Amino acid sequence: MSTRQPARITAVVIVVLIAVITALGAVIVTVHLGAGFPAAVGTGGGAFVAIAGLGMLIVSYLLPPAPAAPLPRVQVTAPSS
Repeated sequence: MSTRQPARITAVVIVVLIAVITALGAVIVTVHLGAGFPAAVGTGGGAFVAIAGLGMLIVSYLLPPAPAAPLPRVQVTAPSS
């Protein structure tokens, strides 16, 4: 586990929580304005996807994943006859 992994996990959890709270707020406002329940759920889903997507882009920009370890080199030889 790299040293950035706990910070990355924490950032992802924070982004998801913010997206859930924003989606819930969008549903409440949409219902309060008189829209039907399916429209409110669609609005909340759209808000969740938008906020979570933008948040994950920001997280991946600020905390890029650790570089992968290089693969071991394998030497292939032709079978002898």
